[in-house]
Amino acid sequence: MRTYWYISLNNKYPLPMKGQYKRVVMSVQMKAKYSVVEMTREATPVEIDHCKLVYCGYGLWKDDHIQKNIKKYV
Repeated sequence: MRTYWYISLNNKYPLPMKGQYKRVVMSVQMKAKYSVVEMTREATPVEIDHCKLVYCGYGLWKDDHIQKNIKKYV
């Protein structure tokens, strides 16, 4: 399944909104200074500002462009 990948610079990630039944955040890989967040949809501007998310790409984890963008911010 193709998903949206983000880097969270403050280790926060979007929580489910009220009335939302689908899971938005598929996985979070927590590190000391950042987190890698996998989402099923694009993040809203409010989520991007609150969680300090940086967009890394759309696709699978093993895709080269996603790995390259994650390494750029880590």
